Amino acid sequence: MLSPHLPWPLTGGPKIRIYYVLRELVGLGHEVVLLAGHEGPPLPASHPLHSLCREIVTYAPPSRARGTQVLFSALRSIVSPLPYVAAKFGAHQIQETIRRMAEKDEFDLIWANFAFMVDAIPSDLAAGSLVVLDEHESEGLLWRQFLRHGSLPKRLFAVINLVKLRRFRERVMSKADVVLCNSEREAEFTRRLFRQGQEVWAVPNGVDAEQFVPMFSRDKKNSILLCGGLAVYRNRQAVLWFARKIFPRIRKEVPDAEFWIVGNHPAKDVCRLAQRPGIHVAGTVDDVRGYYARAKVAVAPYRYGEGTRIKVVEALACGTPLVSTPVGCQGFDVKDEEHVVIAQTETDFCNGVVGLLRDAARARRLAAAGRKLVEEKYAWKRLIGNLDPKLIELAERKCPDARQRLRVS
Repeated sequence: MLSPHLPWPLTGGPKIRIYYVLRELVGLGHEVVLLAGHEGPPLPASHPLHSLCREIVTYAPPSRARGTQVLFSALRSIVSPLPYVAAKFGAHQIQETIRRMAEKDEFDLIWANFAFMVDAIPSDLAAGSLVVLDEHESEGLLWRQFLRHGSLPKRLFAVINLVKLRRFRERVMSKADVVLCNSEREAEFTRRLFRQGQEVWAVPNGVDAEQFVPMFSRDKKNSILLCGGLAVYRNRQAVLWFARKIFPRIRKEVPDAEFWIVGNHPAKDVCRLAQRPGIHVAGTVDDVRGYYARAKVAVAPYRYGEGTRIKVVEALACGTPLVSTPVGCQGFDVKDEEHVVIAQTETDFCNGVVGLLRDAARARRLAAAGRKLVEEKYAWKRLIGNLDPKLIELAERKCPDARQRLRVS
């Protein structure tokens, strides 16, 4: 398994997805060797990943990947022949590391998280193993959103990246046998772009349904919760839109309403929201489950972005009624007023939240249906359990020598 970062601690959607995929594959009997970007001292023997991985090999991520200034990273990427994400996080320096690992072990499958990790796999090794590209999010669709809705500089930057992305993806797709997309929408988009015989499957994000369960709290006030990685631009914009445009209208209807913002790396503009009446910025927390337990409503006020949001299924698993924009819950098989409340405009969003704060029976009905949906479709154990036999079949077809090893597990 190739990852640009260690999937621990579980801060942010990509780390959560990588960790649970790894954990479930190991639980199904597979042995996993992890190659991951890591800065700092060697991992101690007590590190949680050691209990899952047969071996962990780390590499120093490129210095450009550590930059937190989005504008500087974007400007620097313009002079690169690679699209933005690959230019910032690409890991060509690990090609020889991958080759040495392949000389020591015989791998039936190489699972690469993000296209730029597939690009680091030597072509001859890709030809001898099943290569799985886990996209996490469709860059092509995301840049198209910026092209339609962004400011003029963002639109120009989107055009540049779309041109670069086509060339880059052609090279990546020559190595990948299977592409995993976060939603059927993204899978259909990928199938239209590439007709080279790759398998393209929709595998949405999931949740640990045994850890995230409905919990009772005596401290359940009129609390509204938003969880998400606050270093991500579109997440930050969702927080600011809700706090500035929607929450003041909710407070007029429900004066004791509180808005809790939970997520790592809140920017200054998000932290300043705590100066407003009723808004609390918790930032990074060790365990979000207590916040779900105390909240009467969770919100997903996202207006653009691709992929499927882990925080949506976490809220449903915890039995916290959810109000979301169509973008916020896209990719999940949820229905308005059956599992969640879907609201597009500021007025609809305000009415949706206020309605759930006031109507406990309606909130309980949505919470129960949301939890049932998670158990049936979005538990990590179920998602990866359904995926595993399909991958085994493809690996055996591409590499007949792998048949005995895979069936033993």
